Amino acid sequence: MGISANTESTSTNLADHSAGSGTSGFTPIELLMAITLLGIMAAAFVPRMLSSNEATLQRDLLQKVHLVRGKIEQFRQTHDNRLPGEGRNSADDFLRDLSSMPVSSDRSPSIDKAAVISGSGFPPQNPYTQRSEILVIPDRLTPHHYSGDGRHGWAYSSTTGEFRANLSPTITDRSGRKIHQL
Repeated sequence: MGISANTESTSTNLADHSAGSGTSGFTPIELLMAITLLGIMAAAFVPRMLSSNEATLQRDLLQKVHLVRGKIEQFRQTHDNRLPGEGRNSADDFLRDLSSMPVSSDRSPSIDKAAVISGSGFPPQNPYTQRSEILVIPDRLTPHHYSGDGRHGWAYSSTTGEFRANLSPTITDRSGRKIHQL
């Protein structure tokens, strides 16, 4: 009998606690306040995270542009001022000439030198477009050559040696400079 009496009083106490006003949990006002605070925090930190991501993309792009421009200049210096793929509009000729060049000491540790030497990582991928194809023009580059048409990651003039990222002119850095003109 003692067992059944304890069971009844325990179940009665549990029923009193679960239905009482002292239950734990959030009221609708507390939930609204918590959601509002989370929204305010997100509004403050999301733009910083996005601008940090954009800065990382820009830094990666500039490292890759400098890598290729450095190889172009190195080729020019070791081949009597001749450009890789000079006067031709063939990306294959351009890449064949540059792949014959050894990789000099590189300031960008994020680019795998062994991959560049073997040709498997060259040209590097444009971080904005995820494309590594190069549009080679046997004339001066004009903005419509690197306007971000989506087919090529890069544009190169085999007459002037100019090398640029093929990006939309609407992509700018914080100061308003167009990224495709860097």
